[in-house]
Formats: sequence, structure tokens, C-alpha cells
Amino acid sequence: MSRPGWVKLDPAMASTLDEVLSRLPKDILPLQGDPEQSDALGINSKNFRLNTARGVFVLKRWSDQASLLEIRNTLSIMAWLASEQLPVPAPVALQQDSFALSVGSARWSLFPFVEGAYFSGADDELHSAAEVTGSLMDTLLQLPAACLPTEGPAQLTVADGAILARMESASRTWDALLGEDLAALLALSWPLLISEWENLSATKLPNSRIQAAHFDLHPHNLLVADGRVTAVLDFEACKVMPVGFALGFAALKQCRQAMSLRTLPTNPHFVGSLYADHLLRTCPGAHELVPHFGSFAVAEVLRRICSIFRLNLESGEKKWNKVLVVQLSHLGEARALFN
Repeated sequence: MSRPGWVKLDPAMASTLDEVLSRLPKDILPLQGDPEQSDALGINSKNFRLNTARGVFVLKRWSDQASLLEIRNTLSIMAWLASEQLPVPAPVALQQDSFALSVGSARWSLFPFVEGAYFSGADDELHSAAEVTGSLMDTLLQLPAACLPTEGPAQLTVADGAILARMESASRTWDALLGEDLAALLALSWPLLISEWENLSATKLPNSRIQAAHFDLHPHNLLVADGRVTAVLDFEACKVMPVGFALGFAALKQCRQAMSLRTLPTNPHFVGSLYADHLLRTCPGAHELVPHFGSFAVAEVLRRICSIFRLNLESGEKKWNKVLVVQLSHLGEARALFN
């Protein structure tokens, strides 16, 4: 999808939404038109668009798994980044000057609606995305201690190594576990996957600063208009971690989108180098990390692949299997772009 889509509200949500709307600031009501809901394909997509006298807003329902403390922390980060002139939607103050509204067991927040399309990878957009990614990571280094998020995921862990060993031992049951097509693809990809794991486990990547970092800056978390990034989304993925992994994965996701847009043959290493040049304009501290973006990206991809394997092996959860194809492709794509 090139643009965020909005559709008519599901009638099953009407009563819940009415209760939430009744608790919003009075100067926002009444609505001008019916509320709409996002038609995004995301598993946890629960956003609603409201046309009001004060403008257009997005009402977000937070995941039930997120604690109130985590939600407040995320909102504080977004408010601070917006005050630092980053393209981040600033949350609207709701009850008792809080950015989070509690209705029953659910938590809600309100943000100004930002018009834009998803990041497509066009040249101007790629330059802007690289510079915004660099500026965002560099600014997050200065995040006040009171806003620091929780610790983020770890890469190349002993636990993930054990999951790979279990998956290899279960290779004869891959058809039953994953389905024939996905099992066949995994069998083809397995030698590369294991080779990358063994090489990275034996390699000492350069130390990158531990800081708050957004580690999921994929194309649907960047809104653009007129070639410029207008909004960075999904700050639940902002955690304290080595920034190299976050930067490497962001570079991979954004550059592969740029490659997919091109109709003429393009050297992927050229695209990766162009991206790095623009990122370093706003994040000069990443200079020593850029030559290792391929390894940082692959390490994060391996972590995500191991998470999918773990869900299948330990709980039979298969909802993320559909992105395993993409993650396996990333192993080669990262090396083509950055090595």
C-alpha cells in the first residue's frame, strides 16, 4: 500500500469508541463526520481517524500487552522529540494533563493526523529518510534520563543459538511445522543462515554507543510528502540498545525499498553508499559503524528469524511465518547493499 487507508468504522467498535470520545477534551467535540478506522494489515493495527473542529486527529488504542508505565514512557519520548523539532507526532494532553487516557482496561492516545504516503524509496525520499534516521538517532542520544525507555532486544544470544540448533534437529518436520513451500525455502536458505550465524558469533563487531534507539524504521513507519519525511511512527520500538543494530537494520529496510522501486538495473552497493553519505550528514558519530552496516543488519535479521522459529517450536504460533520469507531474503540483501 502506498498510502495509509481509512475505512468506515466497524459497527462492533461503535459503542467502545463512543465511550472514549465522550472523555476527550470538550473543544474537540462534536466530530465533523463519522470516525474512520485504519485498514492497515498490521496485526495490532487499532488506529482511528477523527475529523474535528480543531483539525484531524488519530486516536490510537494501545496494545493490551503494553503497561501504563511503558505507554507513558513512549508518549514522553514522542513529546520530547517533537519539542526538538523532529518530525514526530506530538501527543495531545488528555485527562489530568496526561497523554494517555484509560477507559476500562484499554489505554488510548490522541495525535495530530499527518498527511502523507508511506516511504516509497524514491531518490529524494531516500536522502530525506537517511538524514532523518541519522538526526533521530543522534537526538535520542540526548534523551532526558526521565524519558529513557526499557532495555531493547539482544542479538546473537546463546538462547537464539539454542533455537537454531533445535530448528536444525527438527528439519525432518519442517513441512508439518511451516508448510511445504516455506519449508523448501528454509532448506535452501539454511546454509547461508548458519554461515552468517557462525561468522557473526565469532566476529567482534565494533562497539556502538548504548542509547535510546528506534530499531524498526521500515517503510511503513515513515510518512513522506513532496520527497520529505513528514512523520516517524511506532515509538513502541524505541528501546535502549547498541545503536549500530538499529542503524544497520533501518538502512537495510529503507535501501531495499529504494532498490524495489527501480526499474533499471542499479548497483545495490551504490544505493547503500548513497544512503550512508546522507545519514552521516546528520549523524557523524556513526562514521565507524557504517562499514559494518551489513553485519549489524544481518545480526538483527537473525534475531527476528529466531523469534519466528521460537514461536513455532514453543507455542505453535504461526502468524509471523508470513514475514519469514522477507527475513530470509534480507540475509542476501544486506550483504549486497553494504558489503
